[in-house]
Amino acid sequence: MCNSNAFCCPVTCSNDFIPKKQLVGIKRCTPISSPCDGTTITTIFAITSTPEQELASGMISIVNTSVDCTMIVSISENGTALVPSYTIIPQSSLVLQVSNLTRVTVVCTSTSSVAGAFCSGTFEGDLQYTAFQS
Repeated sequence: MCNSNAFCCPVTCSNDFIPKKQLVGIKRCTPISSPCDGTTITTIFAITSTPEQELASGMISIVNTSVDCTMIVSISENGTALVPSYTIIPQSSLVLQVSNLTRVTVVCTSTSSVAGAFCSGTFEGDLQYTAFQS
């Protein structure tokens, strides 16, 4: 519609043309630092109270840069933990495709007798989710 004092729109400019859903990308890089005590659970990614159709999917990688700590990684999709957990040995990495990701946790165990050791690394996510307009 054309108004004399406005620009000319080929269609009526209203909220009807705002997309009802939109694909959104997330790129996240998070450092990991956790005691190598075999008991401390470190949450490195978590989603709470998000509708299932809006949960993120894509690729994640977890890099263990430690020299003497092993990472035990648990991943949950749709709120359910994948079994078995993944073991990432020192100086190694894991790359996974995930769907409806809800949680990633790490427990580190030491391969040496050094007290107070910490494991280190990174969590990298290249994820997408659909945001719905209410």
